[in-house]
Amino acid sequence: MNATILRAVLPAAFALLLADRPPLAPNPLAPDEGQWLPQQIRAMNWAALEARGMQLTRDEFWHPERGGVLSAAVQIGGCTASFVSADGLVVTNHHCGFGAVNALSSTEHNYLRDGFVAATPAAELPAPGMVVLVVRRIEDVTAKVHAAQAEATSDLDRWQRTQEVIRQLVAEGEKEPDTTCSVASFYEGREYHLYYRTRLTDVRLVYAPPRAIGEYGGEVDNWEWPRHTGDFTFFRAYAAPDGSPRAHSSDNVPFRPEHWLKVSADGVQDDDLVLILGYPGTTERYLTSVAVADREGVFYPLRLDLLTRVLAVLERQANRSEQDQLDYASLIKSLANVQKNAAGMVWGLARNAVVARKQREEAEFRQWLAASPDRMARYGSVLDELLAADREASRTTRKDLVLGLALSSRINPFLRGICDLVAATADNRDGRGSGNLRRRFGSDALTRDLQAVQQPLLAILLDEVRRLDGDDAFAGRTALRPETDEPTAQVVAELLQSPLTTAAGRISLLESGPDGLAASADPLVKLALGLNAERDAMVDRSRNAEGRSVVLARAWIEAQQEWRGTSFYPDANSTLRVSIASVKGYEPRDGVRYTPHTTVAGLLAKHTGTEPFDAPAALRTAAESRRASRYFDPRVGDVPVCFLTDGDTTGGNSGSPVVNGKGELVGLNFDRVFENVSGDYGWSPDRSRNVSVDVRFVLWCLESVLPAHHLLREMGVWRDAPVPGAKRAPAGAR
Repeated sequence: MNATILRAVLPAAFALLLADRPPLAPNPLAPDEGQWLPQQIRAMNWAALEARGMQLTRDEFWHPERGGVLSAAVQIGGCTASFVSADGLVVTNHHCGFGAVNALSSTEHNYLRDGFVAATPAAELPAPGMVVLVVRRIEDVTAKVHAAQAEATSDLDRWQRTQEVIRQLVAEGEKEPDTTCSVASFYEGREYHLYYRTRLTDVRLVYAPPRAIGEYGGEVDNWEWPRHTGDFTFFRAYAAPDGSPRAHSSDNVPFRPEHWLKVSADGVQDDDLVLILGYPGTTERYLTSVAVADREGVFYPLRLDLLTRVLAVLERQANRSEQDQLDYASLIKSLANVQKNAAGMVWGLARNAVVARKQREEAEFRQWLAASPDRMARYGSVLDELLAADREASRTTRKDLVLGLALSSRINPFLRGICDLVAATADNRDGRGSGNLRRRFGSDALTRDLQAVQQPLLAILLDEVRRLDGDDAFAGRTALRPETDEPTAQVVAELLQSPLTTAAGRISLLESGPDGLAASADPLVKLALGLNAERDAMVDRSRNAEGRSVVLARAWIEAQQEWRGTSFYPDANSTLRVSIASVKGYEPRDGVRYTPHTTVAGLLAKHTGTEPFDAPAALRTAAESRRASRYFDPRVGDVPVCFLTDGDTTGGNSGSPVVNGKGELVGLNFDRVFENVSGDYGWSPDRSRNVSVDVRFVLWCLESVLPAHHLLREMGVWRDAPVPGAKRAPAGAR
């Protein structure tokens, strides 16, 4: 379901809202705002796009049956990627492949630090956890879902019927050979689409730059401009010899995609048209002022505070050794990105006065309603219902956030494991427990770094559990002795004297079944029982809210469309989208103007020899002769590194191919500027800028820094590139 969960019911409009609705009107312009569905792009004023530089026809860009340039964009590991050769070569961001490269690294072969090049296909390494999803077609199943929802008798029943019909649609779709299906909701449930995908699980690492290139600038430069990060990595998707998906096998061959992108070495300049293809994760453009105020005043400040303290613990542990650095690198990188995002949200929502803007819009909306008895009859109570629902939802914001972090299996595997153990014990009526449960709860992984890492993290998060009281108090909170003045760290240390810190103790509890669980006096068990009750309550709230939103949110979106008088793009939900943009700088503050290009000269100027600004020696050496490189652009006076556009992007767009009007790859989106972090709540022509690595920097690295000439040849950029190990052709040769 859509990430915007609204908690209210509008009974009078129920029958009306479940009726079929006409499709939303196409946008007649070629806008920079919007994360557009493929069919919406086809419906746009193509002449307006051509006037901006589009050279493809509608059908060449994307055809509902035959695909097109857009079809080269795929999902990978929660990010976006694109095919760039007929042999399944995939390019995405370095940070999207970070976990896989991290998992393949060791102190003996530290590919994360040193980079990796597979000189031959046989040298390509299976990439842990990486899966490529290729969209084959999209089917509108709105009528089927709405018909099921119309039979519901309550909010929870509506949610259950929605899930059931989705399960049926997915099961029916997956009867097709080699097919993975999913259903996505759009416009708060006004539309539902069924996606047919090919799921490729044999994905292998082909090329990764050293971390000092792929993450140059680190967290200092993250979400900032100017940027000099070579955020790219190459993988290859494999399949069975007949082209069907298959798990890793030595007999597999490179997957042959129907569509892949031509790579351009010509580059982009100011005001050039570009299109960003990808799978943006979540936006919340249509929230009320109450919901945005809750994000600004509670959710993001608390997330920022907690993650800042959590990261301090993790970084302290990671600095102990090279192995610890590898063990915690992915978690630290992931959480640090979320932490800085939270900082940007706190800053941006306040600076951009989003709440005040929402309040003005709501006042104008009320005036628009009052001017028409017909509109009042159809939508008169929608906004009030939404505001009331969001006030109710905000009551549990702090509790839900703390609970989510406390039970994160990545941050606190021990506490999450104990909560799951308690739940499994309650269901283990025969006292045996399955072999899988015994292996899981008997694993030493639950107690890895328990004292050094998990214990201080628990002290941070359980301190929040202790402090919430009154109506917000957690069930099981008494196990933390909130009535005392004892430091939470001391309480947690005593909790961890529990026999459940041993494998034998955990298996003993599992075998004791419900009776043993009820008889346990262990404070850790009491805490886990309470946290499980809170987790169940949170799930119930979410399901009921989604059931209610089927009615109310649809009315809100319909009213918004009619009031604003323009076509809508749906909030992002990890489905295939297109953002239309121009290469463009911006002014972050008074008297400062940022140009839209950075170069190798700027990268070298940041070099200090110390992380995160320690440019590899190979790059600095290659830079000495870069003026002779074919990727040297006299228009910017150097080899370009990154560029800005005013694209409408968000999380999930990492790795998105940025293509020019010919549909050629010119860059890889990887970030937004700090002033645009809060863009999830509204696009701004002045501040909404996304950051892409220029594909010419990628090619320069493959040619001159960490050479992989065979990849240049495979992508058709350097048709006479020598085979690996052969003498290099002179710079500029083609």
